[in-house]
Amino acid sequence: MEDHPPSPDLHLLSQAFTASVTGVIITDAQQPDLPIIFVNPAFERLSGYLAAEIIGRNCRFLQGQDRDQEARQEILDALSEGHSVTTVLRNYRKDGSLFYNELTLSPIHDASGTLTHYLGFQNDVTAREQARQQESRSRRQLTSILERITDGFVSFDQHWNITYVNAAAAAMTARPSSETLGQNLFTFSPLSTHSPLGLALQKAQESGIVQHLLNHSGMGKQTNITIYPGENGVSMFIRDVTESREAQREQQASEERFAKVFEAAPVAIIVSQLSTGHCIDVNPEFLRQSGYTREEVIGRDSLDLNFWVVPLEAEDLRRILREEGKVLDRELQFRLKSGAVADTTVSAIPMTMGGEACIVTLLRDVTVEKQAQRFLADSEERYRNIATQLQRTLDLSLDLINSIDAEGRFVTISAACQQILGYTPEELIGRTYLDFVHPDDRAITVREDAHITAGQATTTFQNRYLHKNGSVVWLEWAAVSLPDDSLMYCVARNITERRVAEEDQAFLAAIVQASHNAIIGVSLDNTIRSWNPGAEELYGYTAEEAIGQPVTFIVPADFHALELESMERARQGFRDPPFEGNRVTKSGQQLQVRVTISPILDAAGQVIGVSKIARDITALRTAEQEIQVLNEDLQRQLRSITGLRKIDHSIAASADLDVTLGLVLDSIRQQLGMDAATVLLFDPHRKTLTYTVTRGLYTARLENSATKLGVGLAGSAALIQQPISLPDLIHASVLPAWRDVVKKEGLTAYHAVPLLSKGQVVGVIEVLHHQPWPLSLEWLSTLETLADQAAIAIDHARLVTELERSNVELRSAYDETIEGWARALDLRDHETEGHSRRVTEMTHELCQALGFTSDQLMQVRRGALLHDIGKMGIPDAVLLKPGKLTEDEWVLMKKHPEYAAELLTPIEFLHPALEIPQNHHEKWDGSGYPQGLKGEAIPLSARAFAVVDVYDALMSDRPYRKAWTREKTMDHIQSGSGLHFDPEVVDAFLQMIGQH
Repeated sequence: MEDHPPSPDLHLLSQAFTASVTGVIITDAQQPDLPIIFVNPAFERLSGYLAAEIIGRNCRFLQGQDRDQEARQEILDALSEGHSVTTVLRNYRKDGSLFYNELTLSPIHDASGTLTHYLGFQNDVTAREQARQQESRSRRQLTSILERITDGFVSFDQHWNITYVNAAAAAMTARPSSETLGQNLFTFSPLSTHSPLGLALQKAQESGIVQHLLNHSGMGKQTNITIYPGENGVSMFIRDVTESREAQREQQASEERFAKVFEAAPVAIIVSQLSTGHCIDVNPEFLRQSGYTREEVIGRDSLDLNFWVVPLEAEDLRRILREEGKVLDRELQFRLKSGAVADTTVSAIPMTMGGEACIVTLLRDVTVEKQAQRFLADSEERYRNIATQLQRTLDLSLDLINSIDAEGRFVTISAACQQILGYTPEELIGRTYLDFVHPDDRAITVREDAHITAGQATTTFQNRYLHKNGSVVWLEWAAVSLPDDSLMYCVARNITERRVAEEDQAFLAAIVQASHNAIIGVSLDNTIRSWNPGAEELYGYTAEEAIGQPVTFIVPADFHALELESMERARQGFRDPPFEGNRVTKSGQQLQVRVTISPILDAAGQVIGVSKIARDITALRTAEQEIQVLNEDLQRQLRSITGLRKIDHSIAASADLDVTLGLVLDSIRQQLGMDAATVLLFDPHRKTLTYTVTRGLYTARLENSATKLGVGLAGSAALIQQPISLPDLIHASVLPAWRDVVKKEGLTAYHAVPLLSKGQVVGVIEVLHHQPWPLSLEWLSTLETLADQAAIAIDHARLVTELERSNVELRSAYDETIEGWARALDLRDHETEGHSRRVTEMTHELCQALGFTSDQLMQVRRGALLHDIGKMGIPDAVLLKPGKLTEDEWVLMKKHPEYAAELLTPIEFLHPALEIPQNHHEKWDGSGYPQGLKGEAIPLSARAFAVVDVYDALMSDRPYRKAWTREKTMDHIQSGSGLHFDPEVVDAFLQMIGQH
């Protein structure tokens, strides 16, 4: 077959594909999976792939994992039906970036009509697609905005057919949009083309000018309407101004009220220009507090008048006002005209007055409050003392104080049990409490036990116990079960007498009701409080008619003074004898009656009313309420004291700081009822606060995260060293990270208190609650007490750490000093140079083999280094003499152990190390010096050192002899076993040397 050159048309087509800026691909329709057989350079640039990386692959690889596309189905349908298709695909370049690819795919047939190839043209339409998507988002956003605005919005086409009605417009017409869309405005609604609105709509359409219709009355409302012409119709905004006009009238009334408040307010108020700061008005209270006259203040600013003791704080106040739009309760010191300084809290807000931008500043004198705060700080120490005394009081309490284990057995019980139940503590401990409960009360007692053990809140409850003598004793219980504690802590009070008194009270009430005598109760203001049936029968008035009347309404006018005098004496606490008097009945009849007037006293002995032949029960009820309050307070104090004792115990035991801080947070959540709490520790070097312990946060992980001083809520509390309280975290200005925590945890209320030790910030405690939380003085006091405990724990932990570090440094310094002394001794005696170091290491190893502890080995090391310290007292002529010593010189030389004792004894730190310097020349058989000790009377460390000392001396060169061989030295030491040396020490030494 003869080859033919390519036709010019095919060559031109190839050049066109190559030069085209549109991506071109050709796939083989005859092969499975339609592989790519040609791509042009434009497609390489479009996809980022080289032709070699593409040839042989199916085009779908450009879709990556993004296979769920509607366009894919369009392509498959076109392939199956054999026609062309144009669609847009999401494709991904080689670098992974997304682009929108407009693909036009066409089939190619040969001359016989057989499908041979597919030709694809590909264009990057990312910008067009993104614009289309943005347009769609904008349209949805506009619709969303129109649906949310309060103004009505309606649009019409050119023929006045309604095309859109927002929710506000539908509400104004009271018709849903589904009924109005597509309707013609003038045929569907009663609106006339000649009405003001109809005319305005037509004018806007005809002129193309925006029309305004103010104060239009329609749909039962007063509205402002703005009509906008457009290319395809008309739109109008409808604003309901009915309430706005009412608001204008209310604004005028509000300004009048402000003027009255301004003049009568008990708080100092200054109104100044926002632009210049010049004062334009002050109220009388400001003039009274400051001592200035109005003329001295008007037209001048605060800096000119030298109001502020610290001017920079005033500048800071202006900054906050600019940034936050208001200032609330900032503490500044204000200088009065007299020169005196007052503590004030300053609040300021911007306000427009008479069309001018102004600042209204309120100053409240808190000098007395600041003095009270200082008094509160002084009283904290007194509180701790009171808590200690309270604990002692509980130990001596007449109440039955006990703890019960999970099986219901008494674990501890106070001595009061013998007085209340007749049993000694020894007779009750280990037995179950149900053994002593009255059989009829056992079921209710078991239920209360289950409630308390389950952690449910409980008040007091009452039951009956059996006394040892068989009598019944009524007890009133308060109990608590603490987390992670298997015991239940209980306090019981003997209320047998009170129960009897309550029964007596019921009997007396029945007697009063059944009595034929007139028995009435009178309040301190001489009005009748109670009126029994006997009084109804005697005077003719019902209780409803008499109660609330003055006591003199049944007394003749002539006897009013005498009656009031008797009542006054009763109010003063006097009990006058019965007297006769006259009374007037409802019918006007005068009666002569015998009246007994007696004062009614409360538990404190104060007169609260007067009775006339009646026994008043108010005092007993008051006493019952006081007992209830006392029991609750006792239970609360018991929980508080238990928590404080746990924290104190943890601090005293030098426990892990995290454990102690965890106890503090547990106490805060239990005692204060908070949902979550955190502790941040302050690093004074980095100026950061780090979350160390948290409780109650289940989704957020704050541990070890840090914040800068002054940043965020905790950082601000630490910086100003004052508590911070936010009742509504959701709308407060907080850091983004904290906003996520608030959202995830569902937190609302926030309170932060800085932890102070010796006036310095050591950390911050944060407490949080899911609901707004009212702050009481008792709540704040408890939180401050627990915060003080946390600060003490932090300070204690840091002191312990610093002390341990100092001790290590001190011991190191001592050891280095001792080693220096040893080196100095070696340098003085050239014959023994290095001797101290060698014997120290060998003695340490030998004593370790003999079972010495690490602390004992430390003293052995020090003693070995200082074994010849006594030679400091030996003259050089004797110590360094090259020849033999005389007898007198030997006597002097043998004193060096005594010199060592004299030198080291005053140093208390080295007392445990004295054994070797003082006794290393003693011998097992008692022939040594200086004391001639024998056998085990010689300290073990000295016995061990004696072996090592001789071994090192014999193995070292001396001027008067050469060093011995190891075998000769070992023979000498073995021959001295039982004479010079301890046999057991010699065996251990020989074993040690053998291992070497």
